[in-house]
Amino acid sequence: MSKRIITLGGGMVGSAIARDLKEQKYSVTVADRDESLKARLAPFGIDYLNLDFSNNNAVTDAVKNFDLVIGAVPGFMGFDILKTVLEAGKDMVDISFMPEDSRALTQLAEKNKVTAITDAGVAPGLSNLLFGRALFEYDELHSANCYVGGLPQNPQPPWWYKSVFSPIDVIEEYTRPARFVLNGKMITKPAMTDIEEITFDNIGTLDAFNSDGLRSLLDMPIPNMVEKTLRYPGHIQKIIEMQGNGLFEPEKIKQTAESLFKEWAPGKEDFDQTIMRLEFIGKKDGEKITEIYNLLDYFDKKTNFSSMARTTGYTCAAVANIILSGDFKKNGVFTLENFGRETKLVDNILHYLSERNIQFN
Repeated sequence: MSKRIITLGGGMVGSAIARDLKEQKYSVTVADRDESLKARLAPFGIDYLNLDFSNNNAVTDAVKNFDLVIGAVPGFMGFDILKTVLEAGKDMVDISFMPEDSRALTQLAEKNKVTAITDAGVAPGLSNLLFGRALFEYDELHSANCYVGGLPQNPQPPWWYKSVFSPIDVIEEYTRPARFVLNGKMITKPAMTDIEEITFDNIGTLDAFNSDGLRSLLDMPIPNMVEKTLRYPGHIQKIIEMQGNGLFEPEKIKQTAESLFKEWAPGKEDFDQTIMRLEFIGKKDGEKITEIYNLLDYFDKKTNFSSMARTTGYTCAAVANIILSGDFKKNGVFTLENFGRETKLVDNILHYLSERNIQFN
């Protein structure tokens, strides 16, 4: 009998995860409030469950008969959903960009003898995996930087941007204070600061600005680390102007998100791309070395999956396969840098992504 998976959240990324896992011959159910998903997922053999994520008892009841739970809800729901699933005694792989530190629930997971892998997307997620591998492979790792963004292939004014995941989570990137490490000390600055221009082949020049994407990586013994979000020139200046006008204040942020959701929603011909650059500087085999990894992925017209859904969702699906196969059996709450010294796990995830034409060069 095939193992049973329930995906909490059927948005662009959640649906991509569900379809990919269904192709691995698992039994898959998607839980969401959007009933239109039932008809959209049925042709792929995926079941649908109408579920109110704010009802903890309903969530507990929904996950009880499944072998693995996938968390693909907006970030503000993520921690409570994770806690509820762990209390229900279920393993979980999660991609929600929750503001809380998921590892605070490690004792709960250990008590209930379950495993949760959080931040299991592209960044955080795939970036964490390679930070962890670099720390393991280098004799000394002096600096590790990540530059990442999901962008339209054909940017148009006035925003030069389309949102391929929850706009409220995008706004969270723009408002949550950014933490990074400089000379061994953690520094906190407002998001959207230290804007610099970075040039990418086949893309051109992009703006890179501070965002709070390092998260659990801040605990790694690397003396210099930064993560910056990438946008086309002109976009972040408009966001800074909105912030100056008070549109991201708590009493206005929901209305702002609803407005931006309409303006940033991709049309049928708005195809996205994901750009990520990882830079590592240190010593390996006694020699000073700099390594740069570039990832460029595009909207998949065959599956109709956005690039952000592919890179985030397929990373999550690769991790789900690892948990279901029993290749990682530790109880607790973990992030992907914990896989870094496990060569088999790193290679497994990178191979899984490569089979789906997602790879670094």
